[in-house]
Amino acid sequence: MKRKLWKSYLFALLVCLPFGAVSTSKIFALEPVFQVAQVTNSYNQYMRLGYTETKRRNYRRALGYFQQAAQLRPGDIYATTAIRNVTGYIQGRKTLISFVPGKPNRVGSAASRGACFQRGEVVIPLIPSNRDTQYTTEERPTFFFSIPQASRTVTELEFVLREDENLDPLYKENFKAFDQAGIVGITLKANQPPLKPGKEYTWAFSMVCDPNSRDRDFYLEGKIQVMQDENIAAQVKETPTPLDRAVLYATAGFWENALSILADLRRQSPNDPKIKQYWSDLLKSVKLDAVADQPLLPPCCTTQQGTMGNGAAERAGGTR
Repeated sequence: MKRKLWKSYLFALLVCLPFGAVSTSKIFALEPVFQVAQVTNSYNQYMRLGYTETKRRNYRRALGYFQQAAQLRPGDIYATTAIRNVTGYIQGRKTLISFVPGKPNRVGSAASRGACFQRGEVVIPLIPSNRDTQYTTEERPTFFFSIPQASRTVTELEFVLREDENLDPLYKENFKAFDQAGIVGITLKANQPPLKPGKEYTWAFSMVCDPNSRDRDFYLEGKIQVMQDENIAAQVKETPTPLDRAVLYATAGFWENALSILADLRRQSPNDPKIKQYWSDLLKSVKLDAVADQPLLPPCCTTQQGTMGNGAAERAGGTR
């Protein structure tokens, strides 16, 4: 039926054109282009309807829309991620916000422990899985870590970001260990080069006990990638409530966005029980129960050295 409608439209267009201006064969050659555009429009409509129903906590209806989007684009990362997350809600997870990793696994195997660390001295990255690349829409994202209280064995902490497998750091920051255990966020600042959409970056976080013998570090690494999606961007723009925006981002698979929103809200309203519950639910959904009650450390830290790649000047660093 839709095919016939398109042909009728094309014939009408042909009649309106000057005689001999465009051949019938050329008009029909455009038909696949219109079909692709029609599929894209339908896909976008289903995804946006799915996100709208997600905001309303109508997960079964949202699932139906996401499944229709997936039929139009089999294997699409946004549709399959949304299906995975709303299915988690439907299956009985009584939480305000949840995240289902694509490759579930708890942090541990990605870490290497140096020889100088005592039992219990560990850094835990706040990521959904050490098997998955973390996704964000932000060109300058925040990286969150649960860090232990400083001990005599730790001289400094180090954060490094590299593009793909490039050994030269795009960003490097060293700062003193904290006197208090808690969660620290490291944000790429405005004077840093922005991360590029579609590229994968490798981050590394180290607890250093001997700057002259780095093989003794406690070392963690992971991946992050900037992705831009017009459908989630449109929904977020229409969503004034930060908690609802966090739910949308979590449903769409943008862990960094969801966690950063909740971290900002916790700092603004540290005693708000609803915000605390959202934060706790999100972390517990990816088996980060052990750090859910930890305090957020102050949004700045004493920077010993901050450098940008490509010979850029040293800068003062901190956390958001």
